Formats: sequence, C-alpha cells, structure tokens
Amino acid sequence: MQENAITQLIYLSSATGHLAADDLKQILKSSVRNNGADGITGLLIYHEGAFFQVLEGPAQVVAECFDRIEADARHGRIIRMIERQVPARAFPAWRMGFARPEELGEEARAAALSLYDIYSESGSLSATVPDVRRLVSSFLNSFTGLSLKQ
Repeated sequence: MQENAITQLIYLSSATGHLAADDLKQILKSSVRNNGADGITGLLIYHEGAFFQVLEGPAQVVAECFDRIEADARHGRIIRMIERQVPARAFPAWRMGFARPEELGEEARAAALSLYDIYSESGSLSATVPDVRRLVSSFLNSFTGLSLKQ
C-alpha cells in the first residue's frame, strides 16, 4: 500500500433512537475535533433517523474511526457499502449535512450544510468519483419529503 494512499469508506446506518438537535450538535462538535486531529475528512449526512457517511484518510485511522462508529450505541443496522483506496479525497474538508442546519445554533452551523447544498455540491465532485456522487444523490433522493432539485 502506498504511504500516502487514501482509504475511502462509505457506510449507511440507522439511528437507534431519536436524536435531538443537541445530540446532533455534539456529534458534529466531536466529529470535527476528532476527525481533524486524525486527518480524516469526508461527509456525514443525517436525515430522518438515517446516517450516510463517507470517511477518507489513512487506512489505519479510518479503520479505527469505523470501529468506534460500530461500537457507538447510537448506530444500528450498519451497512459498509464501499471500502477502497482512492487517489484523492472526494471531500477534502469534513462536513455534516442536515435538512435544517438552522436548528444547530451559530457555532455548529459553520461546519454544517443543508441537504440542498450537499445535493448541489455533489455535482461538482471530481470526475474520478462519479460513484460517490451517485451514492450521495441516491441517498438524498430516497427521502420523498425532500425537495432538493430546483
């Protein structure tokens, strides 16, 4: 494996209980802190009890992060969709997406995106990651109540 190789891991999971805005703020805060320290970037989308996450970084730290996620009681029915080496990060900055980021408060909002923004930005992902773009779009389009296309 190349020394500078980037591992990309994409998974889906279901929240095991109701997550209030304060719970989501805490997830966002700890994720930004921990992922930044570990060199992990990616995208975390939460909507209607479902998580979709792309983790990108060195293989060992991505594996350790995913182990923590699997052990986290807030996650259930975890499905590892893709795990592979990629030449470059699809998401060079870590982000978390919400249907209503305004509920998070001023501090957390800086690292959050609306689902509409994520849907719009997914079209600008590098051409080398069309499957990631397709997965993000498919996940967002799976919610019938979301109107993301203009």
